[in-house]
Formats: sequence, C-alpha cells, structure tokens
Amino acid sequence: MKFWIMLFSAALFAGGTCLGVALHPKLAAPPAAAPKPAPEPAWSGWRGEYSVTRFAQQLGLSEEQDAELDRILEDTHRDSEAYGRAMRGAHDRARERVTTLLTPEQKTKLDALLAEERRQRSESEVKKAVDAYTRILKLSPEQIRSVRDILAQAKARRHEHFSDEKKRDRDGARAFFRKLKDEQNAKIQTVLAPEQYAAYQGVQELFDR
Repeated sequence: MKFWIMLFSAALFAGGTCLGVALHPKLAAPPAAAPKPAPEPAWSGWRGEYSVTRFAQQLGLSEEQDAELDRILEDTHRDSEAYGRAMRGAHDRARERVTTLLTPEQKTKLDALLAEERRQRSESEVKKAVDAYTRILKLSPEQIRSVRDILAQAKARRHEHFSDEKKRDRDGARAFFRKLKDEQNAKIQTVLAPEQYAAYQGVQELFDR
C-alpha cells in the first residue's frame, strides 16, 4: 500500500496536478458592493506576501529598512522557488526509481491508472466549479454545458503546459496563466447574459484580492 501511495503522489505532483491555480476562483456569491481596497504596491510576489508599503506606513520604516525588507522578501521567494524545484526533482527521481521495479506490463497499467486518476480529479474539480457557477449565476442547461466545456479545455491546456519541465519557470507560468485566464473569460462572456457576466466578474475579483 505504501508503494502505491508513494508512486501516485510522486507522479501526480510531477504531472502538475498540484499547480492549480488561477482559473478556479473562490466560489462564493459576491457580496454587496463595497469600497475597493487600496491598490497593492508595484512590488509583487506570491499570494499572501507581506506588503512592504503597508509596513513602511505602519512602522515608519526608513528608506534603508524598506529596501532591506524588499530584499528579504525577494530572497525568501527565490528560496521558496528553489525548494519547489528540489521537491519536484525528488518526486521525479523517486518515480523513476520505483518504476524500475515494474515489468513493462505493469508500467503500462500504471500509466493508465495515473491517467484515469488525473481525469477523475479534473472532472471533479470542473464539476464543483460548474455547480457553484450554476447556483450563483442561475445558468441554463445550455450555459452549463458551455461553461463546463470551457473550464475543462482550460484545465487540459494547463496540464499540458506544465507537463513540460521546460515551461515551469516563474515568469513564463505567470504570463501563461494571464493569457489563459483572459481567453477563458472571453469565451465565458459569449455564453452569459450581461448581468450574469457582471456577477461572474464579481466572483473573479474576490479571488484576485
């Protein structure tokens, strides 16, 4: 049992299934209109980061302190990226070592099992998103089918993109996700009524905050 848990975990991680990202918003009904928060500073990094500008305002940091804090956050982000790459490499090596224990027939069967696992997980995630949008936006049966197809296509493209190790760089991933999200939103806009799309954008804004 430990063998299969280890192998499934390694393969799924290496395949990019834990890179979720950007296309599934926090699926809750948008709240009543409220004042938008002040824009974040130009410096950006991972979600949940400390805001250098907010610290400088609240703690009265000097210019030297502010610059040093910026460097610390940048260094921490680089360390986190290096850790992520090391973990992916460890999982890849573990999978390679484990698969050497298998016969060709077992390897073929394993690939099929992993592909089915990814398919089921993807379908489950898409279904949850579509169910939530259906409740929030009051989608018609035809709209449900269209939104499901759009989300499924975007997820398949994301998996294909990150199955290639060469495409796992930070800047490339960020640009890819922006482009994919814009394309997804443009397609969804064509199947929603104006008021539905406005509500959809409200949900998207909740995630982007």
